[in-house]
Amino acid sequence: MLFGLFKSLDEKVKEDKENLIARLKNSELKTLIIEMENNKPISNNIIKRQKRDQSFESKDFPSWYAYRISDELSDINLKPELIKLLKDKDFFQYKQYVLRCLSSLCVNCKDYKLFDFLISELKKTDEEKVITTVLSRLKKLKKPATLNIDYLKQLLLNGTYQNRIDALDALQNSEHKDLEEILILKLKTSDQHTKGMICATLRSTGTIKSLETLEGEFKKTRSNDLKYFIQSAIEEINERENSRI
Repeated sequence: MLFGLFKSLDEKVKEDKENLIARLKNSELKTLIIEMENNKPISNNIIKRQKRDQSFESKDFPSWYAYRISDELSDINLKPELIKLLKDKDFFQYKQYVLRCLSSLCVNCKDYKLFDFLISELKKTDEEKVITTVLSRLKKLKKPATLNIDYLKQLLLNGTYQNRIDALDALQNSEHKDLEEILILKLKTSDQHTKGMICATLRSTGTIKSLETLEGEFKKTRSNDLKYFIQSAIEEINERENSRI
């Protein structure tokens, strides 16, 4: 007990964060989801450190850790409980976090039926924060050509600016042949930031068909950031194509 009196503030902050992580990992699913919305400082020690340093970090709040833990969910047996919570009217305010947990299960368990379910849920809303929460997670899922991604393509072509960015995120790792043509056309007409996102998607979806357009954009742009994204896409495509020879 006396040893604790001599701990520095930084040591106490570290201990508080470690205790929170342990608690969240052992908590019920419902508690984890509620903590995904908790943006109050983890402890008084955190508040003291914020005042001392005159700075705030995302890691000062339970929500940051709850999100990271939710991203690791891989027990498919949690699926029925999450779907039940999704339909619980008394739990409605946490809907986007429940969907986030389901999207993690979808990715980590490669559950394509769950992918279809999530898309059907997103079709019911136009709330950008809900769409972003789910689609930002689904980008890691490998999407075979048999998977229906029409909703994502519609967001890319006809959605809001945020919808288009989210769709590009989620369309990564897709094997759909018609997607490349859409991305090539969008690359020619989009703003600089969107072009960077398109390049990030082409890294995992593009073929030699994309190279001419990518190289043309590389010559035209003065942005070093965009040059980086273009070069990364070109290198990734070439590496993938060469591995097939």
